[in-house]
Amino acid sequence: MIEKIRELFPEHKVELLEKGWSLDKKYLLTGSSGKFTLRISEKKSLEKQMEEYDAIASIHSVDQMIRPVSYGTVDEMHSYIIYNYIEGRDLKEVIRGLEPMLQYDLGIQAGIILCKIHEVEKPDFEDVRSRYNRKITDKINAYREGTVKMEKLEEYIPFLTENRHLLDERPTVLLHGDYHLGNMIIRDEKVYIIDFNRYDFGDPYEEFDRMTMNSSFSPQFSKGLLHGYFKGVPPMDFWWLLKLYAVTNAVGSIPWAQKYSPDSMDFIFKMIDNTLDDYVDTSTPIPGWYKKLIGWYE
Repeated sequence: MIEKIRELFPEHKVELLEKGWSLDKKYLLTGSSGKFTLRISEKKSLEKQMEEYDAIASIHSVDQMIRPVSYGTVDEMHSYIIYNYIEGRDLKEVIRGLEPMLQYDLGIQAGIILCKIHEVEKPDFEDVRSRYNRKITDKINAYREGTVKMEKLEEYIPFLTENRHLLDERPTVLLHGDYHLGNMIIRDEKVYIIDFNRYDFGDPYEEFDRMTMNSSFSPQFSKGLLHGYFKGVPPMDFWWLLKLYAVTNAVGSIPWAQKYSPDSMDFIFKMIDNTLDDYVDTSTPIPGWYKKLIGWYE
């Protein structure tokens, strides 16, 4: 594949990028015009790459995120999309060593950026209620049909079936689809958003379904993310929907890992444990990590 890439981009040095769980292959292109991330897919048609390009290019007034540059085909089996490459450090790897106030500030920055992403609406897309109810059903069925189970997780499945009504009349916007520390870069005390590989359209609150992947590393960043997004304390309806989305993501993560990333199962179990521990108190949908930060003690 690298030889084909070199033929397509003869003026660029080509290096394989191995981080991440995506099934796509990613490469760093370095040339006189700068550095770029080339993402090659065996699953996406040229039309799908064009749709991603158009969706991400439609986000306005955001400097702190990658931007699509072009798209095309490598051969009959592979298509690609190119983004500009952002220099910096992986925020997930360094966040714990930063001052708490900087962690919080970076979260606020990430929340403000997310607001800009969610300004792109898709009113003609399938409504959230129909789409996400189907997703809940599919994830529960996939979990029950799988060979790996968590007794602790079983106790939370009734919550999903009893609270489907929360999805009624939710808006549909552009979603990053994987908005957590692992897809963020820090440079000069600024946060930059990368990797729109899982972009989608849906309820803006669904974007927070991976919050455990933030709060388990930095509660301060996570609080800042919410406060930056909501410009203050989140409303109560957000917390109920967050619990619905977080538990649905937990249920779906086991069959996903079994199929696509068996080696990550230990990590998945840990994230599920962290998620469910946040909701031990069934009298409120507010997760434990946030209650601890605001001094709410049972």
